[in-house]
Amino acid sequence: MRKLFSILLVGILWIGMTLPATAVTNTHLVPCQESAAFNERLQNAPQTYYFEAPYQSYATNLLCGEDGLPHLQLRFDRAVDVAIPFAIFFYIAGFIGWSGRAYLLGSKRMSKPEEAEIFIDIALAMQAFAQGLLWPLIAFKELMSGELTAPASEVSVSPR
Repeated sequence: MRKLFSILLVGILWIGMTLPATAVTNTHLVPCQESAAFNERLQNAPQTYYFEAPYQSYATNLLCGEDGLPHLQLRFDRAVDVAIPFAIFFYIAGFIGWSGRAYLLGSKRMSKPEEAEIFIDIALAMQAFAQGLLWPLIAFKELMSGELTAPASEVSVSPR
């Protein structure tokens, strides 16, 4: 338990560390307020709040290309902004799938598995949810032991 906690703590600290800001040389993007094409678009936009507020924000905060449209730079130091939501989504999707899998596998061991699929067995569902919380570890264990995958001889292939 201590090893798991220490590994988890190191992982959280490693993800939470921010990289120092680095200057990125950019040859084709300029601040939007300095872009002639962007300023032309700004002049031709309707004079309503729905156009003025975003354009003012773009002018002060974003970089524009030769077309006068704002662009977001893809930088490695911003990879965490994508990685964290992806990891959360992946964990939740895996939790849902693994819990359902564990429930169906557990219901097959009952005397009447069809009834367990129609009428939810609360005790079995809670056990499946508990397994779902640790799904990455259980999936890794089953992958290493060969329980997770079927042998090639059991996989049916359609004739071609």
